[in-house]
Amino acid sequence: MNDEWKSREEVFAYLEEYSKNTKEQIDDYKIKNTLLKSYIFETFDESLYESKSISKEMTNIFNLFKGTKNTIKQIDEELFILSEGKEIIGFIEQINPRFSVLYTTQSSRFSDRIVQTYIKKSTILDSLWISGKMFDEFLKEITSYHHPHRYTKMKFEFNSMFERDYISDNEIEEHKVSSVSLVEELGDIVHKINGVRKYFSSFHSIGSLRFPSNIGKGGHDVYQNGKVTNRSDSFIDHRLQLKQIIRTYQETTEYLEQKVWLEVEEIKSNDNSITTSFKASPVTIKFNKPLKEHVFNNFIEYTFPKGSAPFKIYGEIKRVSKERVHIYGVDLHLWQNVILDLSTEEFILFLPKGTCGNTIHRLVTNIQRFLDPEIDVYIGNTLYEDILKQVMGGQ
Repeated sequence: MNDEWKSREEVFAYLEEYSKNTKEQIDDYKIKNTLLKSYIFETFDESLYESKSISKEMTNIFNLFKGTKNTIKQIDEELFILSEGKEIIGFIEQINPRFSVLYTTQSSRFSDRIVQTYIKKSTILDSLWISGKMFDEFLKEITSYHHPHRYTKMKFEFNSMFERDYISDNEIEEHKVSSVSLVEELGDIVHKINGVRKYFSSFHSIGSLRFPSNIGKGGHDVYQNGKVTNRSDSFIDHRLQLKQIIRTYQETTEYLEQKVWLEVEEIKSNDNSITTSFKASPVTIKFNKPLKEHVFNNFIEYTFPKGSAPFKIYGEIKRVSKERVHIYGVDLHLWQNVILDLSTEEFILFLPKGTCGNTIHRLVTNIQRFLDPEIDVYIGNTLYEDILKQVMGGQ
């Protein structure tokens, strides 16, 4: 890669040509290039700048991606080159103050590792988390405006890592993993999936979905952790679809924050006495059927004592019974407080004001993947899916 790019136009022209050449190689079954990959990062809502512990400077690209081995060179106000030594890792674009994207042609083995390192070391960065429920709404959306004979690819993944009835050295022993990929025409894929789900609940847990290109052949594989691979011949289309996904995700997250943030207000009555008012909508995750007791307890002991990934909530466990616990903890993204009432039948989450709504997406995504694919999620009394439909429908 050339490290002397001086403008956004030069960088985008290079990525456009790279995408075109890679798609030709895919079509000819002679792949030499690695796929162009994009990783979406999330920080927090701008309103939190009012907090004493969070400043606008924290979302500066030089602070978010700093490292002893890395250097960042600025091209313009929103585009940067990220390097490690003399090797260019990729380009970082700040889409808006809350979201940024890393574009890279490095191998997945290298880029996946470095992205996870950034997130693990940072209290500000988190992945963009897309649950099976959100993928379902994205699928309905793309089937509404693409030709029914266009193809998409879906990968369904369920990992029953908590099924074992013991834990050794803080790691779960071997476990069953379900992973199925389907390539189908858009015209009837929703009907087919709904049919299969009557028999296999794991098909509710979606690991990735291909968004067909808007301007040509191929598409963009969007993964549940915010990674997107470009299998089309256009970087311009790739970037446009990324921005559309980010816009939907951001609007949904900020809508959720308005609904769920726990606020405490002191109210003065006519007799000058003070009462306290609490305002919030809990997040309730109901299981299709109660979790087995050992599955529930494996999850508790694995997740909260160390804030283990992918759930990333560190907390003190207060045992009510073998089938119910209270967690008073912190989300390791922003280190904001969270309160959870967990039982084998349902998880209830309370987010104090200032906690990132991305916590909800992360929990829903990973509960579907590791505990129960067929959950129901409520924000107050409203279904999570109804909120997604409302946002995507522009209502």
